[in-house]
Amino acid sequence: MNLKMTDGELDRMLSSRQLAPLPQDRIKRIEAAVVADLKPVRPMASDGALLAGFAGIFVAVSIIGCHITGQRGWHALSELQRAAVFVPLAATIAILAFSVVRQMRPAARHGRFSALVSAALFVLLLGSMAVVFQPVREFAFVRNGLACFRTGVAFAIPAAFFFALLLLRGAALSPGLAGATAGGLAGLVGLTVLEIHCPNLNVYHIVAWHVSVTLVGVAGGLVFSSVTFRRWTSNH
Repeated sequence: MNLKMTDGELDRMLSSRQLAPLPQDRIKRIEAAVVADLKPVRPMASDGALLAGFAGIFVAVSIIGCHITGQRGWHALSELQRAAVFVPLAATIAILAFSVVRQMRPAARHGRFSALVSAALFVLLLGSMAVVFQPVREFAFVRNGLACFRTGVAFAIPAAFFFALLLLRGAALSPGLAGATAGGLAGLVGLTVLEIHCPNLNVYHIVAWHVSVTLVGVAGGLVFSSVTFRRWTSNH
């Protein structure tokens, strides 16, 4: 016997039967049981306030990182290279921050679309880097690269921590995507610090060791948010 029933079939079955009305005292008991543990919910902050929060965290961690590591990379860049790197980088950061804010609010629009736009801008950033930077032979490619990678991750992690605290203020319906977006934003903090700090203009070094910080941030945010959400739902 097939016991499975769709919502439509259940509605038709219930509507086809004349059910006896419940006594008033039972209705009151049901209402009392439903509202007994209801508590007022604190409303979410506005999109502008949340966006300002993400921007403030991004700027604060980036400034601290550049103050600690120095700005030799910024001085090594030409005007064209600065524009080619930081214009698409700033656009990617802005759209990604907007995306994660929209994902925090149920039924909000453009969250997924803006995430796709930011991914396209990130690809544009890679293309700009490939054009304005030249390949250079390095004898200590891995050693120098790992040093940069560790530096970028060192500032991406605290940014990700504060982003996660802010992300908990919302109600993202797609935790994996929201976590990946916030993780990517944290990775861009590390990339920003490295572009200002590192004077190595080898395109292979930049793509392999600077950009990879952002990609690791995306993957880390996706895994962390998915595992955390799974554990939370299994306990509730």
